[in-house]
Amino acid sequence: MVDEGGRDAAQILRVVGDADRQELIGRNTKLIAAVEWAQYHPAESIDPYQLSIPGGDRPIHPGGEGTPAMAEFAVPEFATQLRKSIAGGRYFIGDALDLRYRLPRLWDRVCNFEIEGADAQLIAQATRHLTLEKAGLVDAALADYVGRLGRAALLRLVEAKIIEVDADRIAAEANRRQREKGVWVGQSTEHGCKTVFARADACDVIWFDAMVDRFADLLARRGDTRSKDERRAAAIGILANPLYALRLLAEDDAPSLFDPDLGDDDLPEDDHDRPVVEAPPVESSAVVQDGGPGSQPQDHESSGGSGTQPEGPEQGGGPETQPGNDHPVRYPRLDDDHDLAWAAIRAISQLDPARLRPDATLYMHIAQETLQTGLGVTRVEDIGPIVSSLVADWLQGCQVTVKPVIDLNADLTPVNSYEIPRLMRERMFLKRPSSDFPFSTSRGQHLDLDHSDPYRPGRTGQTRENNLGPEARPEHRVITHGLWDRRQPEPGTVLFRAPRGRIFLVNQTGSHDLGEGPFADHIWVAAAPIHD
Repeated sequence: MVDEGGRDAAQILRVVGDADRQELIGRNTKLIAAVEWAQYHPAESIDPYQLSIPGGDRPIHPGGEGTPAMAEFAVPEFATQLRKSIAGGRYFIGDALDLRYRLPRLWDRVCNFEIEGADAQLIAQATRHLTLEKAGLVDAALADYVGRLGRAALLRLVEAKIIEVDADRIAAEANRRQREKGVWVGQSTEHGCKTVFARADACDVIWFDAMVDRFADLLARRGDTRSKDERRAAAIGILANPLYALRLLAEDDAPSLFDPDLGDDDLPEDDHDRPVVEAPPVESSAVVQDGGPGSQPQDHESSGGSGTQPEGPEQGGGPETQPGNDHPVRYPRLDDDHDLAWAAIRAISQLDPARLRPDATLYMHIAQETLQTGLGVTRVEDIGPIVSSLVADWLQGCQVTVKPVIDLNADLTPVNSYEIPRLMRERMFLKRPSSDFPFSTSRGQHLDLDHSDPYRPGRTGQTRENNLGPEARPEHRVITHGLWDRRQPEPGTVLFRAPRGRIFLVNQTGSHDLGEGPFADHIWVAAAPIHD
């Protein structure tokens, strides 16, 4: 226990100075060790078998241009030793490699314990996007200033120097950030596919994703046997024709809305009641040219000559086709049948758009006191804590269905299959929304659910709550294909053993490093699964 008394002012300041120096040495020593760790696990050290299997170890470049690659599966063990997540450990190694290979003057000062490693890391992170040459220019200009300026002043100097050495990119970046939102279409592939990229408000993207999913399910109900992803892709084409999309939704919800066998009462009484659907004007020329040898029909002309009118639907007797194209148009034009168009418009006008909105599920954790007062914090899954009043703003104009609270204390019957039932998956997500991996910061429904004791065909009841745990995909991979072991003696209490024997305990109180001694080994042995 630290004695809080008995020191005079000078002694207190001396203690603070010594502790600060120890902290600097400790931080810089960890950066030096990070470089050594990466050098000890180069990309060439990866077992060829790992490279041959899906999800196996792979070379990664944590640092910027000019830094060496390393084995991906080497990162988690180093990260947990630093009490960091896998991503945090990777960033730390990347900072160290950047200092060692891209910022040599700063690195010398770090190794000589002249400056704080944290200051040097800020410069490494700020310059990672630069080329090796431009990073060297920043290093040469700023290395001597580190340690003599406050952190805010240092960052301003770094930003100014980056603008100086990378002015063209900075100008382009500033211009891009003013127009970050948009939709972009990629090149067509040889298979007739295109890629669409979009950046928009999060709420709009969520609605769009839900609507795409709804159309994919709608197509399945109409007999489409393609995969879910293929149907989702087809939904984009449907949404490109709004009336057709609305018709599919309406037919799915109430097929009679678009019944073509309408009675006379459903049609307008005279032409004055009909909607006017005008065709686009046809461009014409004051001079009619004779078709010479090799001449082609002009737009809006028939192939029969310049004086021949194109055949209408009643003359052609088949689906409408584009000039010069034997394929029928994808969707019928409304002006081909005024009566059907009018009936459709009348039917649409009677629809409640709210009925056609896609469903979206929000999992909210609200304290009873918050429900009573309207004040407090609400935790929304995949979003995080928000002011409770914001929930009401989100739900304005929406049809809200309140589902019963799921009893998280009820026992779920184990199942024999490898696949996890929907109810069990939902329960697991609500009870344990964060990853079980030591010091992980990952949380949300995107996490994998993995069997703590690996699934083996033939055993009964292997898929159960105390044999499942949420993990981010990189964590899942390193456990499945790396040298990490895991045991779960009871639901929510998980033990991990790193490749070199260090034991970690993870439960609702956080991550605990048990070390490598006899006590940790005894805990590990006691947590061994018991098989029937």
